[in-house]
Amino acid sequence: MPKMTKYFGLISAAALIGTPLALAGSPADYFAKMDADSSGVVSQSEYVAFKTAGGKYTAEKAAASFTKLAGDDAELTLAEMEKAMKVKSKRKSDCDKSKETAA
Repeated sequence: MPKMTKYFGLISAAALIGTPLALAGSPADYFAKMDADSSGVVSQSEYVAFKTAGGKYTAEKAAASFTKLAGDDAELTLAEMEKAMKVKSKRKSDCDKSKETAA
């Protein structure tokens, strides 16, 4: 059963950050792909370039997403990204529980 949990975690992470499952990995792996200059933080330009590369996001949508994730300092850290992933996962879980209760 632990393997199933691992795969469901990858699916949740991929959904949050808008990447195909084939590119999913640990949050640190995904973060490293965005951090083009390996500085340890992701700038808005790195984030927008990464998110728009596949054609799924517009620059405007990616920039808005970055602003929400990065906060006041305009730099996205791995910790901020992981925190956002946990919040998103919890919201999805709560929503799924609500649907089960309503059915």
